Amino acid sequence: MKTVVALGGEGIGVEVVDATCALLAAAGFPLRVLTPPHGEAAQRAHGTPVPDETKRLCGQADGILFGAAGGPASVAVITYLRWQQDAYANVRPIKYYEGAASPLADPRGIDFVMVRENMEGLYPAREGDLAELARAMPELRDRIGRRVGEYGEGRFAVKVVSRAGTERIARFACALARRRRARGRPGRITCVTKSNVLTRSDGFFQEVVEGVVRQHPDLAYEHSHVDDAARRLVRFPQAVDVVLCMNLYGDILSDLAAEAAGGLGIAPSGCFGDRWAYFESIHGSAPDIAGQGIANPTATILSAAMMLEHMGLAAEAERLEAAVARVYRERRHLPRDQGGTAGTKDFCAAVLKAL
Repeated sequence: MKTVVALGGEGIGVEVVDATCALLAAAGFPLRVLTPPHGEAAQRAHGTPVPDETKRLCGQADGILFGAAGGPASVAVITYLRWQQDAYANVRPIKYYEGAASPLADPRGIDFVMVRENMEGLYPAREGDLAELARAMPELRDRIGRRVGEYGEGRFAVKVVSRAGTERIARFACALARRRRARGRPGRITCVTKSNVLTRSDGFFQEVVEGVVRQHPDLAYEHSHVDDAARRLVRFPQAVDVVLCMNLYGDILSDLAAEAAGGLGIAPSGCFGDRWAYFESIHGSAPDIAGQGIANPTATILSAAMMLEHMGLAAEAERLEAAVARVYRERRHLPRDQGGTAGTKDFCAAVLKAL
């Protein structure tokens, strides 16, 4: 029996996590699901969005399933799960399921993974006033020689790219590519940067990644600048395998890639560290439809499948994904964002029947 901590977050996150957990229980998977207080309710009752008891249960659990973040309290939950636990590898599978509402003329065969470095880059918001930066680094200039102090009032953000952080995400991506290669996928790393402009930061990321990939001669490698990568993910999505991105690029490109395969409603993810992992859909809390029972739970169900595999329940994970694929293929119980009329619980019932 494996223990799962389920944290709905807010908005539709609560609905899709509750429905997914009910599906897992009805399927008879060997799971014990715990739902400790978190978010706004915990803030009111315990004075903090992530109480110590919730942290303890998360630390002892075999798997953690999260719903969606929106307001400050649920963002604090993500901060704990991701950044405070050093979950540095954000893995976002992009896969087309026959019957899904892809905008592409021929989405068949889309099956790749976005790997996003989660701890560095611009995304963690290391920001401040330009005046502070000008005092600390008065001779810092841009490519045309303009000093920071010449811009006047404003803000700055620091992009951090460390050798250690880049090496570990590159090693993670290579290990994933090798596992996929063993299952018949190409075994190719596509490194995404803007190194033609950001030669020292992005260029360093590219250089370090290439050094790590060279240690794996069984893997293919290519580099793409982020603007060209955006084009390629739409025009040639079947041609990529493992796409390794710096933090902010990965956040943006994975949403674009998900839409190409059918939308955010079917896009799962997992965040991995050396001692920790949690799983969540990549969509937000969607307050405009929250409470109506119409949210698409596919992304959360597929995130749960990733969680099952991570916990050592590979057969159950495979069954669950196959059931989702069957429901899409049959097209009788599709969610509204996929052109159907099924509500959240209706879709889960159809997946359970397909199991």
